[in-house]
Amino acid sequence: MLRRSATLVFWLLFALIHAQTLQAEIDALLEVDWLRYGYCGVVVRDVQSGETLYRRDAERMLIPASNMKLLVTAAAIHLLGPDYRFRTRVWAQGTLLPDGTLQGDLILQGLGDATLEWRDLQTLARKVREAGVQRVRGYLLYDDSWLDADRYGFGWSSDDEPYGYQAQMSALCAERNAVRLYAKPAAQVGEPAQIRVEPETDYVEIVNLTRTVAQGTRDTSLDATRTRARNQIIVYGAIAQGAQEVSLGRYSVENPPHYAAHLFRNALQQAGVTVEKGIVPNMTPLPAPDANTTPDATRLVAEHVSAPLREVIALINKPSDNLLTEITLKVIGKEKRGVGTTQAGVQAVREFLQQAGLEMGAAHLVDGSGLSRINGVSPENFVRLLEYMHRSLHAEAFRDSLPVYGVDGTLRNRLRGTLVQGNGFAKTGSLNRVSSLSGYLRTKSGRYLAFSIIMNAYNASAADARTLQDKLVQLLWERL
Repeated sequence: MLRRSATLVFWLLFALIHAQTLQAEIDALLEVDWLRYGYCGVVVRDVQSGETLYRRDAERMLIPASNMKLLVTAAAIHLLGPDYRFRTRVWAQGTLLPDGTLQGDLILQGLGDATLEWRDLQTLARKVREAGVQRVRGYLLYDDSWLDADRYGFGWSSDDEPYGYQAQMSALCAERNAVRLYAKPAAQVGEPAQIRVEPETDYVEIVNLTRTVAQGTRDTSLDATRTRARNQIIVYGAIAQGAQEVSLGRYSVENPPHYAAHLFRNALQQAGVTVEKGIVPNMTPLPAPDANTTPDATRLVAEHVSAPLREVIALINKPSDNLLTEITLKVIGKEKRGVGTTQAGVQAVREFLQQAGLEMGAAHLVDGSGLSRINGVSPENFVRLLEYMHRSLHAEAFRDSLPVYGVDGTLRNRLRGTLVQGNGFAKTGSLNRVSSLSGYLRTKSGRYLAFSIIMNAYNASAADARTLQDKLVQLLWERL
């Protein structure tokens, strides 16, 4: 009996010393000059035993950046269900004659599918043709009334408006409401570079101020920006003759539902369907997605259905897709509260988070993507959410939606080639002087951890912040 008691005391002392050593090692790791006057909240917890292994400013509300997406995707899969699908519909309004002439209009209706791509519009156009429509005497109407008309979130930076990562929001989306630009040198020195737009469209005007320079010329670079409130993209700089085609990035468009309709009209033309008049907004109410009746002389001729939500949340979390997150948040509001607004979505998400056991006094949500600096969430709350999701029926789908260290998403190049590769599943977040990382880690000994690291107001580069986070994750893998 005495021997058993002595053994127990030994292991308790060993565990205490080990915990104190880990605490000291993490404290030492975080004692860097550039973080001294900023904020760094950290929580590490064993999700199987519930033991908290490290805490630092755990309850402090910090700007989480894209870690906000964890809250929205967890709520979405619970509130909407893993099999929920987003839809885009095409309606024919008027009389369809035997020769394929529609004496009326076509209506492209968006129901919150921000995953819609050019190829999906092509499929929709072929379905319209297969439904017997060959010529539309009227207009191509577009309808994005299912969600509200707010294009930007509260607290978003106007400096980011030209770029694809802050694309305008709409119930009717296509190609993430952006275009991709590529450039390659011209055949002759002195000529402008050749600019290519994907998807191919004249919806945006390209102002080409570039030039092709001789091989070996120093300081060659290209850049672009979109003119405020206009679909005009200005490309400038120089590219050397003989250089390979380069990507200039993604640039958002103004009036995204009109952009989707513009692309759809091109797809219709490819499919052999002619629209005689122009593209205008729809002013006639359309039936709700679950309605059993339709207005007189209006019939559904084509529909696109997205991948199930369990796959869509991976499209959100792995690349950190802001538009998908924001539209999903509005859809939550529409489906659960009857109003397709960010505010309604936030209310529904907050109710879910409270049920999940979060401390709601330490959670201030104004958007879903984390683009706003007005958001505030404590590291403790992120770990509580991760614990809840670990016990959830949707645990596997949620974990699999996260970037994997050294494998994919925004973690594909982090700790690649180390033993952490493939064992860490976490969501990154980044704004100017904000860096966050929250997720799961399978350690060297097989323990399964939930952790959250949120850094604000530090005086270093984003790369320095990410490197420190990775060192902490490596330390946890090694020591636990």
